Amino acid sequence: CSLNLYSLAVVKYKKPDGYIRRKVEPFLHGVPIAFSLSATITLLANQNFNANGRGNCYEPVYRPPHCKGYEDGETREGFNIP
Repeated sequence: CSLNLYSLAVVKYKKPDGYIRRKVEPFLHGVPIAFSLSATITLLANQNFNANGRGNCYEPVYRPPHCKGYEDGETREGFNIP
């Protein structure tokens, strides 16, 4: 997305390098860093990272309660799985 916004500023709006360096580039770096940090801190604060034993972490897989036992052919009472 940052590369697309940079190209838009250079090609369509014909902004000079000095303008891009001072006005646009800080946002092109800052927004992705801020988003990734805030998402990671939120996931860590809510304890939503699961260790997989190899040093990598990931978000948990959503497993609603009506799907428990589905792999074994079981369906919980009151739930229909089409």
